[in-house]
Amino acid sequence: MSAATRVYAGSVVAAGVVVLVAAVRFGGAGAEPAIAGLPTAGPVTEWALPLVKLCYDLCAVATLGTLLAAVVLAPAGSPEKAACLRAARWWALGWAVTAALSYPLTMSYVLPLPVTDLLADPGLLQYGLTIPQARALLPVLGAITMVVLATRLPRLPGWVALAIAAFGLLPPAYVGHAASAADHDVAVSALTVHLIAVSLWVGGLGAVLIHFRRAGDLRAVLCRFSTIALCCFAAVAVSGVVGAWVRLTAVSDLWRTEYGQFLLAKTAALVLLGLFGWTHRSRTVAHVVDGSGTVAHVADHSGTVAHIADRCRTVAHVADRSARHVFVRLAAGELIVMMAAMGLAVGLSRTPPPPPPAGVADAHERLLEYDLPPFTPGTLLTELRPDSLILLCLALPAVGYLVGVRRAGDWPLGRTLAWYTGLALLALVLLSGIGGYARAMLSVQALQHVMLAVVAPLLLCLGAPLTLAARATTESSQYGDLGAWLRKRRLSFLALLPAAYMVAFPLLYRTGWLAWSLAGHAAHLLTMALFLGGGLLVFWVLAGADPVPRPVSRPLRAGLLGGVLLVQLVVGASLLLGPPVAADWFYLVGPDGAPDLFTDQQLAGAVHLLVPLLPLVLLAVRLARHAPRP
Repeated sequence: MSAATRVYAGSVVAAGVVVLVAAVRFGGAGAEPAIAGLPTAGPVTEWALPLVKLCYDLCAVATLGTLLAAVVLAPAGSPEKAACLRAARWWALGWAVTAALSYPLTMSYVLPLPVTDLLADPGLLQYGLTIPQARALLPVLGAITMVVLATRLPRLPGWVALAIAAFGLLPPAYVGHAASAADHDVAVSALTVHLIAVSLWVGGLGAVLIHFRRAGDLRAVLCRFSTIALCCFAAVAVSGVVGAWVRLTAVSDLWRTEYGQFLLAKTAALVLLGLFGWTHRSRTVAHVVDGSGTVAHVADHSGTVAHIADRCRTVAHVADRSARHVFVRLAAGELIVMMAAMGLAVGLSRTPPPPPPAGVADAHERLLEYDLPPFTPGTLLTELRPDSLILLCLALPAVGYLVGVRRAGDWPLGRTLAWYTGLALLALVLLSGIGGYARAMLSVQALQHVMLAVVAPLLLCLGAPLTLAARATTESSQYGDLGAWLRKRRLSFLALLPAAYMVAFPLLYRTGWLAWSLAGHAAHLLTMALFLGGGLLVFWVLAGADPVPRPVSRPLRAGLLGGVLLVQLVVGASLLLGPPVAADWFYLVGPDGAPDLFTDQQLAGAVHLLVPLLPLVLLAVRLARHAPRP
């Protein structure tokens, strides 16, 4: 390790530790004054817990970022790819060690009991299973173990380890301040997006700086990471604003409370990181690209062959060295600010947010975990549920499609309108009052699921996104030829998908699946994702706008379309004429002004009978018009 590398690494770690110590010493994260006669955790826990938490965050971020570098940034077959996988295993080991250390320290802080007394009686360690903050570390350890195993299996796709590592970030998010927020679902989603985006951004930059600063593919890696970093910056900013909106009761809390002051400090760090990112995009990446083209420029303006060769070697070496030096300096400075922001984040996590006003504090104690105003038809549109996770999942395909349209050139307007209409419908049923009342009223839930599983997927598939990706990318594109990659995929499960899709609706309404999916935010998101994903794959085959791996005959498409329509009709008739569905749940959570349970279930049946009818009939007409003539 060179002297400059040691200086950079030491500065990064020192920035995080200094800011953390300041946050614990002068902020609300420090030890509260001891009260005579009451037990305390002691100074060891009060200082060791935040320091271990900082190391925990550092190892988690580095694990996720290094896996990102191995899976997405590193070119296929490069030695840096294997180096990143090895480094990810070591970072995961550090993550596991710090998680294990956090378990007794968290128990010591919560009980409160000095950690030395706790370790002296091993039987007390089992009591941690009853403490949510300590129990949340157990699935983290399980996820870390799976990450290590996944990186050792050469045939397993790298994105599996990356997805497992991202999941390992989430359990503590469900038991922190987000769990006590009045809008629990919005707060948890905001924290989920915040954690994953920060980890990919910070860890990815660290991995690029460590593993690729001397690589010959630095230009391609920087171009790829620059796009990812921009997306992560936007995700961090939006999720941070949403999280502050949920936890703060007034704008004045930003400067009147310690929690708000930490938020302002993190905002300043984010602005500074934005300036670093802009400098990277406008200077570092451009410098590397210009350095790559300097050789050709010299060759065009030189004389003899020998002279050309000498000049090319000299200029290429100088340009490459200068570009890498600029990148290392800026990246190291950015990592120092990022580490300081992580120290602030640890202090923020140990600082309680402002208490809600009287009458609002009990809203999160309801089964829904958020409050709903009295129901009126207008509140389905006016009530706002700014879920950061859903916003991110909608923003990425919206921006990506727009970039593809610009690169493809002559692209049909009708396909563009279909795509963005589908995304707008998804935003309507997920982010408006429909998304909020769907967990409290069966009729609204039915409307949401019909839109997610039938109407929106049909519109999105008519937008032909795979064809657009094939036309907008080539082998020299930033992420390669997406069209060629898609053509190589063999999706043999498509034959089983229609049956699974059509069985899902009866299972949802005639088993305990519906009540389970409505009782928790994570279960609700998972259920919506399953129905949306199933709808996208089924209507990919039915719409015929994009090529499928295997040809599908017209009779088979007609039979599949008839099956989808039949399922909607059967489910609608079952809701109209059958027994009550999840009546106990809807009785407990129904908002004021909602119809009675019997009327609401009849409305849900009417939704399944009527809403899918028009789009499916129009699709049938389209299939008939495009049928081959005898």
